Amino acid sequence: MLHQGLRRVPSLLRFVLAACALNLLLFLALRLAFWSTFRSTSPDAPLPEVLHGLYLGLKFDIRLALLIGLPPLVLGALPLLSPVRHVFARRFWLAYLVAAQVLLLLLYLVDFGHYGFLHARLNAGILDHLWPPAIALQIVWESYPVIPGIGVLALAGTAHWWALRRFALPELEAAAAPAPGKWPRRALAGAVLAAYVFGIWGKWSFFPLRWSDAYFSHDAFVAALAINPALFLADTLDNRSQPYDVERVRAAYDFVAERMEVTRHDRENLSFARTVVPRASSTRTPNLVVIHLESMAAFKLGMFGNRLRATPRMDAIAREGVLFTDFFVPAAPTARAVFSWVTGIPDYNVGRSASRNPLVIDHHTLVNALPGYARFYFLGGSAAWANIRGLLAHNIRDLQIFEEGSYDRARTDGWGVSDLGVFERAHAVLSAEPGPFFAFIQTAGNHKPFRIPDSPADRRGFEPVREDEQLLRANGFESLAAYNSLRYFDHALGHFFDLARQAPWYRDTVFVLYGDHGNPATHDIVFERLGLTGVHSPLIVHAPGRVPGGRVIDTPASLLDLLPTALGVVGVPYLNTTLGRDLFASRAADERFALLADGLLDDEFLLKESPAGGYRLHRYRSQDPTRDLARDEPEKLAQMTRLREALRDTARYLLYHNRPRAHPGQAEPVRAKAAR
Repeated sequence: MLHQGLRRVPSLLRFVLAACALNLLLFLALRLAFWSTFRSTSPDAPLPEVLHGLYLGLKFDIRLALLIGLPPLVLGALPLLSPVRHVFARRFWLAYLVAAQVLLLLLYLVDFGHYGFLHARLNAGILDHLWPPAIALQIVWESYPVIPGIGVLALAGTAHWWALRRFALPELEAAAAPAPGKWPRRALAGAVLAAYVFGIWGKWSFFPLRWSDAYFSHDAFVAALAINPALFLADTLDNRSQPYDVERVRAAYDFVAERMEVTRHDRENLSFARTVVPRASSTRTPNLVVIHLESMAAFKLGMFGNRLRATPRMDAIAREGVLFTDFFVPAAPTARAVFSWVTGIPDYNVGRSASRNPLVIDHHTLVNALPGYARFYFLGGSAAWANIRGLLAHNIRDLQIFEEGSYDRARTDGWGVSDLGVFERAHAVLSAEPGPFFAFIQTAGNHKPFRIPDSPADRRGFEPVREDEQLLRANGFESLAAYNSLRYFDHALGHFFDLARQAPWYRDTVFVLYGDHGNPATHDIVFERLGLTGVHSPLIVHAPGRVPGGRVIDTPASLLDLLPTALGVVGVPYLNTTLGRDLFASRAADERFALLADGLLDDEFLLKESPAGGYRLHRYRSQDPTRDLARDEPEKLAQMTRLREALRDTARYLLYHNRPRAHPGQAEPVRAKAAR
């Protein structure tokens, strides 16, 4: 029946589908061969995860097969290149399909050897081994069975040529079966083409299937099993450069290690690992809830003196807890901020966020130090955004993700379910959890298009207001929609805390609220002139019963410090391997600083890269904050320049060298080694 139905499809489309089916069969055979060959590297991998990895691998294989078929499908519709009309075009496309299959088979063979040696799927790092070409070719000749390999590829190419002529070519020669009318025939062809496009997209979601979906498991072999090596190689090509100078890192190692309070220096291995014991342990294990405040520019908030008071609920939460007024993110936008707090490393990945770089997928995170905690991630959209699933699910053990499809609410906009819907679901899930938990709740509504949901269930009594346009701009709001969007977020946050206060877990929970980045100001303020409004946000620690409230701390704080500070309040020991520090720990004023994407900030001075080269130096809290003091304060300029460049070089190195480690009292995590 299916075959008869496809007979009504144009012959070119049938030819391409037959060729794709042959490719897919080979890819599936190679995937099963990979599983059979390397499954001993992870004998304890859970069977459901292995099966899910194979399922994802099938979807990647389908994508690759369909992508190979795109050129003949699209270009073959042109009269000159039509294999239906011309014999030479038919031969050309057969040669193309055979060449593509042979090239891919070669990649798979290299991938098998690559994984067998390094336990990492083929990636762009292999390009570093191809230069100089003469030496690379000599090593290949001496290390691998080149002649037998060429023979295998020749046989495979011949076999594929035969298979195409036997199973695909007849579809060009067979006329399409008649259909009852022109429009039904067109509708059938359109449906098949739509299925073709969907096969490339890979999933029924706002975001397509991405490489990060393969990293749903903490087990490295399961992730490798789900990857398609050809597609993964292509994904890593944009990230093949490793932008660090190991000799610069080594030269600055002792200097940085002292500032990171590393007790045992290891300059040879460039290790910044140090075990941190909390200031005061507790027999209880409090929960930890991290709340992501999207686009939360400090100058828009009442707690920072904004006259429009758009955030009364968050202002009250800050008054009940500890507010850090000089909190800065090292890099924006959102994806870079999430990477930074989860890993403790500024996201200095070149071009795109580190979460989009498959070569830096494995990271040590302090979240895993929480003993016996259930772990949750809540967001209204898809975890495929910025490939964030790979960062979180692969590195945070046993993470349960609540994303689009996990809510009984309709999407509000492109960011998914409303913030209020996310908060309500998070409260329901956390209230049903019997033991201690960690939760990361990511909001997104305070962001263009600034849409307020229409549903009463997503409003819970919220109503937009009118405000004078001049007053809005004088207080930093670009529009009335932006103002009401921030008000709605504040309403949703307050609703969540109202629900939480009624729950038994509230008093035993540490809440950490952080802004992922700010925004440019529409009015003239000092931080706008200094280029800081985009990285200046609030940090609030709200821990009833554990941290005395009503405190304001105006010493520099960084997003990198979020997890060390939170775990210090929770009271569990942890192994810190990167650049974050506990903000509540006692240290000298000149040892407090915040690293920025283009500079460094301490308790008095701001160091900023100058467009003309070099650095500018500002006393950002003085009466004349924009004055450049670089010539007047050469000693301070040199001191901050040294610290900034040492931290920057170290951060770039740590992006590639922050492998998972065991926290105190835990077994060493099992991870396959990867090429670096």
